[in-house]
Amino acid sequence: MKTNQGLTQFEMRSEFLAGNSPYSGKVLRVNLSTGEIWVDEHSDDFFRKWIGGRGLIVYYLLKETAPNIDPLGPDNLLIFAPGILTGTVLPGTGRHAVGGKSPLTGALASGEAGGWWGAECKQAGFDAVVIQGKAEKPVYLWIKNGGAELRDANHLWGLKTGDCQEEIRKELNDEKIRVAQIGPAGENLVRFAAVMHDINRAAGRGGLGALMGSKNLKAVAVRGKFKIGLADKEIMKITQKWITANYKDMMGWAIQYGTSGSVKGNHDGGVTGIRNYQDGSLEGIEKLDATSIFTWLIKDRDTCNRCPVRCKLVAEHLGDVYIDPRYGGPEYESIAGLGPMCQINDPLVVGKANELCAAYGLDTISTGGTVAFTMECVDKGLLNGFEDMPKFGDGQSLLDSIEKIAHREDLGEWMAEGSARMATRIGMESDQMLAVARGQELPYHDPRLKNAIGMGYAVSATGADHMANLNDTFATWDGSDICVRLRELGIETPLKLWGISDHKIEAFFYETAFKNFLDSAVICHFYPYEFHHMVDALNAAGGWNMDMHEIISIGERIINTARMYLLREGFTAEDDMLSARLFQPTKVGPIAGKAMTPEYLKDALQKYYRRMGWFEDGFPTEETLVRLKLINL
Repeated sequence: MKTNQGLTQFEMRSEFLAGNSPYSGKVLRVNLSTGEIWVDEHSDDFFRKWIGGRGLIVYYLLKETAPNIDPLGPDNLLIFAPGILTGTVLPGTGRHAVGGKSPLTGALASGEAGGWWGAECKQAGFDAVVIQGKAEKPVYLWIKNGGAELRDANHLWGLKTGDCQEEIRKELNDEKIRVAQIGPAGENLVRFAAVMHDINRAAGRGGLGALMGSKNLKAVAVRGKFKIGLADKEIMKITQKWITANYKDMMGWAIQYGTSGSVKGNHDGGVTGIRNYQDGSLEGIEKLDATSIFTWLIKDRDTCNRCPVRCKLVAEHLGDVYIDPRYGGPEYESIAGLGPMCQINDPLVVGKANELCAAYGLDTISTGGTVAFTMECVDKGLLNGFEDMPKFGDGQSLLDSIEKIAHREDLGEWMAEGSARMATRIGMESDQMLAVARGQELPYHDPRLKNAIGMGYAVSATGADHMANLNDTFATWDGSDICVRLRELGIETPLKLWGISDHKIEAFFYETAFKNFLDSAVICHFYPYEFHHMVDALNAAGGWNMDMHEIISIGERIINTARMYLLREGFTAEDDMLSARLFQPTKVGPIAGKAMTPEYLKDALQKYYRRMGWFEDGFPTEETLVRLKLINL
């Protein structure tokens, strides 16, 4: 249902105001081309089916965009989508999703960010914000307590994210305003630009910042006072009490160091991509681990809404190389991409590179992957005619490359397109050096070790994605939350590390369904919630009578809807593949000589298709679509 609201406030659902509903039923719609602002209204059944987050994103993309649109054209949608549990009292729910058609891959872009923006959006009265069109000049969207307006952003265009947030808060006279925004990289349409929240939380993957920049939309600022309620507070207390009593024991790794504490362990186990995934080890890796850098680079710890863990590092350095603590600190993926991937072991360089990516609004994973690919091209003499080209092990050239990418200067004009497009431009078998899946640079979990995660990279609608995936090494540990969840379903655990057995495919099926549900609810993956915890949380929120099988069906529905979108955009089963580098074993290191073959991966994918209820060509069967209530979508 569409309700025209103009720029005025609207009357909230009485039950939302009374605090017994976790959603208002209202999605804010904005057409930047015309300036029109209105509201879509959705029923309880809609939220039970799609939950929010990624579910809502794939629903709107499939329903409201035409096939084969230009991702950087006005017809693409930019969608901000909290989930049904975002902003509720449950710990770990301080997240929301951002999505659209990816400027990097041409497939789905759907990324989740922490912080406070998602909860504030819901407190402002909206379950999501869907933006279309393109403004004639730079604007920002201001949402407050059920109202919305477009404001001039010419004075903000070109600012780094920290300065932009300060200006918006000053202009609106409120230091508690939460800001989602792009930096200069998004303005310059860098295809792996991120949408930044609270300056240092990124919806990073797929180029969502470029999508936002293509609409001349600098920021979305939100402030809200409405209460996010629950249908049954007593049921929610069951899960609240469990996580409060157990999180210190179960999440000790996150409390002590966060993901940066896994750098050396991942390196030593063969997890981390090194020197553009060519090598098996990096001398001096211990310098990049939190157990080392904590003593001098880490100033503080930060956290997200409704989260007691405080796993977010805050880095600061006051010497010749200044690191601004406003931009947080590097997590494992950022350290791995800006460090070992580029053969760099200097934590000061990595910390500064991370700050620059946050200030300019760049995805650290694709930035590291693209710069490392460029370094290898330079190393092999495939590039010439540019100034000061990046070289492996040269920290200053990494920092210079980030500046060039953000502003599309010199070789940065090529790098801003991502490594896959660079390889097409360079030729000379440079595609043999690519570490991508569906055109997106790989995270730093080597599929030559983690075979199931490699299959997940290949089949994911969002390109290489380590989060909505089955992490092989975690599933080999009997005490992991993955193993506990799988045992709830009667699946024997722990799993064997190597290979993609039928048993592992069954586990992959359920775990990826659960993770896609989490990205719709929207809940931090680091929380060790099990199916029965989520059953209680959803029933407490919506007043429903769900069981874990409905949760699995929700995850399946989202995966299948994303698959339908992918196929509609012209992708085929042949695109479900890893690039050449990932089938090339390293000569040294803990996984030397190990790698899947393309044939092995294709065989595993066919087994996965059958388990999903898809044909050999990767299309869902009619039976599957009917079962998941997608036949008329």
